[in-house]
Amino acid sequence: MKGVACCGLIIGGSVTSLRVEREFMRARQFCLVALLAIGLSACGSSADRGPADSVPSDSSSKGPAENGRPERVPHDPPESFTAQGAVALPPEATAGRTNLLGDVRDLAVALYRTSAYVASADRMQTVDLTTGKVLAVTRPRAEALGEDDDVTAPLVSADGSLVVTPFVTRKPGAGTQSPSMELEVVATMPETGKTAWSTSLKIPQAWAQRDNSTPKAHVVGFAGGNVIVTVYTGYNAATAGIDIATHQVRWTAQNIRTGAVTAEAAVGVDILGGFGPDQLVGVDPATGKEKWRTEKNIGDTTVEAAGPSLARVRGYAGDNGTRFDQLLKPGTGKVQTDVPGGLDNLSCPFDQAKTLVCTSQNRLVALDSTSGKELWRLEDDQADGRFAPDVTASWHGRIYARTSSTTAVALDARTGKDRPAGLDVAPVLVNEYQGLVLVGHELLAHPTRG
Repeated sequence: MKGVACCGLIIGGSVTSLRVEREFMRARQFCLVALLAIGLSACGSSADRGPADSVPSDSSSKGPAENGRPERVPHDPPESFTAQGAVALPPEATAGRTNLLGDVRDLAVALYRTSAYVASADRMQTVDLTTGKVLAVTRPRAEALGEDDDVTAPLVSADGSLVVTPFVTRKPGAGTQSPSMELEVVATMPETGKTAWSTSLKIPQAWAQRDNSTPKAHVVGFAGGNVIVTVYTGYNAATAGIDIATHQVRWTAQNIRTGAVTAEAAVGVDILGGFGPDQLVGVDPATGKEKWRTEKNIGDTTVEAAGPSLARVRGYAGDNGTRFDQLLKPGTGKVQTDVPGGLDNLSCPFDQAKTLVCTSQNRLVALDSTSGKELWRLEDDQADGRFAPDVTASWHGRIYARTSSTTAVALDARTGKDRPAGLDVAPVLVNEYQGLVLVGHELLAHPTRG
């Protein structure tokens, strides 16, 4: 994510002192948030607010206008954000995804222009971020399964024409037919939230016999005229390509858990039997036909998106279990480059421009999303006195971060240099119209500034 009152802890401006100050402020925030949580629980729980799909006349007291839709000016990328006109997202946006230190993980929220799409296990809410009003609530046709904190974010098509959300559902039995599980994929219109189409895929009953956990679903990408979705448990997996024009399932690939989609291929892991070795595989996103396959790995191989031309793959290869962490060319499966050392446990999200931003608590490394080459890195205790801030978001060449619980900073994603404009907040999700900022357990949309 992204102290004045505690500036006495900074002795001579040293990095060590800054780190101490940051940890002190986090501890202080922990206490404040805990006290706040106790106070809120005395006032009532979220259940007291009424059903989540009721659309109030004014769903946020922080809304910037009583009537009409306020005009917003885009800034690409934003240099800063303003609290004036900030609105609150529905509580489902952060349910089960925050901790008492003020951190948030894996938001099931997508942004497009001035709208947010908030997914839960049983619904997807379209929210106008200029007013805070919920414009529409989309639900699956069958009974939804799963927990809210396991849900992944909806995906907006590149042309902004569709928002696609997956739901795992239970279809009731009839006659001698026993109940079954399905993956229901729902496409909605971005501005209105109205359903455009819905397609269901049966989940094999054999899955429940091998693994009694509820499957998880993920919309991985758009390519070849299809939207690519994957559904999986610990021991089962399947990927499907759904035709955007006809809304029909064009192809399915059993046992494959897909993690990245480009124009050339959908890259995933063939879990084989689900109990041991696995293989990396690339399939044609238009037809589902296999394009390449690697030798067997020991297991627990992972695939992550790494921009429009690369996929990141990690795991243990061969009989000896040699660790690998590589960037692959999706169309051929050939290795573009090894991920630089020291990044094994770091996630490297794409900034939707040219850069992969790899971050942990004490390290920040930027990679070029085409070549995979390291551009720069920041680590604690550097000779030049700089240290790695706590990154909260990156978008279109900007990195947003915190240097303490009360101080935010922006960096240039290509050079690592501090941006001159100061930040009041560190957003966790950004586009040209707003940054989403976590305040306690509430997510606020702050308008952007140039």
